[in-house]
Order: sequence, then C-alpha cells, then structure tokens
Amino acid sequence: MTVRASPKPDNLEKEERSSYFGLPGLDVSVGFPQATPASVFPPCTSDYYHFDDLLTPEEQAIRKRVKECMEKEVAPIMAKYWEKAEFPFHVIPKLGALGIAGGTIKGYGCPGLSITGSAISTAEVARVDASFSTFILVHSSLAMLTISLCGSEEQKQKYLPSLAKLDTVACWALTEPDYGSDASALKTSATKVEGGWILEGQKRWIGNSTFADLLVIFARNSSTNQINGYIVKKNAPGLTARKMENKIGLRIVQNGDIILKKVFVPDNDRLPGVNSFQDTNKVLAVSRVMVAWQPIGLSMGVYDICHRWKPHEGFCSLDT
Repeated sequence: MTVRASPKPDNLEKEERSSYFGLPGLDVSVGFPQATPASVFPPCTSDYYHFDDLLTPEEQAIRKRVKECMEKEVAPIMAKYWEKAEFPFHVIPKLGALGIAGGTIKGYGCPGLSITGSAISTAEVARVDASFSTFILVHSSLAMLTISLCGSEEQKQKYLPSLAKLDTVACWALTEPDYGSDASALKTSATKVEGGWILEGQKRWIGNSTFADLLVIFARNSSTNQINGYIVKKNAPGLTARKMENKIGLRIVQNGDIILKKVFVPDNDRLPGVNSFQDTNKVLAVSRVMVAWQPIGLSMGVYDICHRWKPHEGFCSLDT
C-alpha cells in the first residue's frame, strides 16, 4: 500500500514547477500561424440565404451599415471582452449611430424600420457576436417595445427618443429565481400607496440590468392579483442589481440579480397598458419574431468562418 504524503506548502509546490509555468499564451499568429483569428472577421462569402433578392435598397443599406460596424468595431474586441465577461461600453454610441434601436417602432425618434429591415439588422449583429445581439434585443425588442405598446403618450415621448439613440439603455425584468418559463406565477409585488406604488421582490437573469438607466419591471398588483408593468429608474432607493458571475455562455451580456426593497415608483411610471399577463405576452409574441433572427445570424457567421478555413498539411482528410 502506498502512503501519500501530506500536501506540500504552496511555496514548495512553486519551486517544483517548470521555469516557464505561468507564461502568457502565444499569440495566435505565432501558435497557429495558418489560422486567422475571428477578430479579423471574414467577409460574407455568399448570400447563402439569398436575402438581397428580397431586400429593398433601403434594407440593403441598413444591412451593409450594420455589417460594416460589427466587423470593424466589435469583431476585433469581442474575444477580449468575452474572456473578461465585461461589456465594452465605448461601443454603445457606435451602435446607437446605426439607427436600429427601436426597430419597427414609428415616431418618437425611433427608426420605423420595416419588419424585414429590422430582422436583417438583428441577423447581421448576431452574425459577428451573439452577446451584442442579445444586448440589442433586450433593449429594443423587449424594453422599448413594451413602452411603445403599453406605455402612455407621455411615457413614449419622455423615454423612447433617448433609448432610440442609445443615449440611455433599458432592461426588461420578468424572470424570477423561482419562476422562469412559468413567469406568469411571479411573486414580486406592487402595492398602491399615495402617489405611486411600492415594489418588493427579486428578479434573476436580467440582461443589461447592472448598467441600465431604465428597468421595465413586472410585478403582481396586491389588490387585483394581476401582473402590472412599471418603469424604474437606476439608483432608485431600495433598488440593487448585481452581476451574475461564472457564466459559460453570452459572457459579454451582463445578466444580473435585481433586488427590490420597498422601491417607490410614481404613478406616471406605471405602464397603463399592462394590466394582466396577457398584455405581457403580447410583447413577448411580437419580440419573438426578432429573436428568431438571432440564430439565423449566428449560422451566417459560422458559415463564413468555416468557409474561410482551408485544409493544410498535418491534418487528416476524410478519405485517408
């Protein structure tokens, strides 16, 4: 029987390590010179889905604008920020200049894109990076759409123009620790008080929540037992949002845990069009149209990356 020695102190273990232990990794150009990193994103090699045959000149221009921005501004930095699980905030103004936030919403400074134009812009963002497309979808196809469909005229005029330019960022908080796919059973409460509402509860997996200027929060009206919607400002007393750590996917997306402890929301920030979960579901139904274009964009990116690859010596082919 072998008797194992007790663990050695850290300093002894370090002495036994190789002299090159802990050196930084080789740059891809040195370690794998025949490969091209994704930071140099390949051009679209073919219109695999024949989208251009279906697009108007305006939609083609939108597609080109988004494609160029993503390849120039996002592709070179996405691996770095994915590794750090951080969001590159300096890119937000460049995304705002594209004029795609708000999608098909008309008026209030929103682009009023066609459904196809909004869809192809979603796909082109996802083609380069899934995290960035998630950021846009949460902001535009959930939060902005909710204000557009369910907000008052005053709320639309007050919030949508800055959201459309990405001068402000929004998140959409429905999911809770105990309620994900069955979100209609949510427990976060909204109690009517003089001049407004008091929100109490917790939300989880909320993208953009740690830095959002506006948080669209869904809570159960304690009087009617129905789901209502509220616009909560960042730094509201009693509101905290903390980043969820150790994700293995969509690492650039800043998902957070939101805690609401007696958060006061004035009456003019209660969304009048959200009076039951059916109203929330209407937003989800419309937003899913754009969400469906995210995997299409991802498959486009995979196709372009794979098409760039060329077999080389040292790897077996299928016919060997």
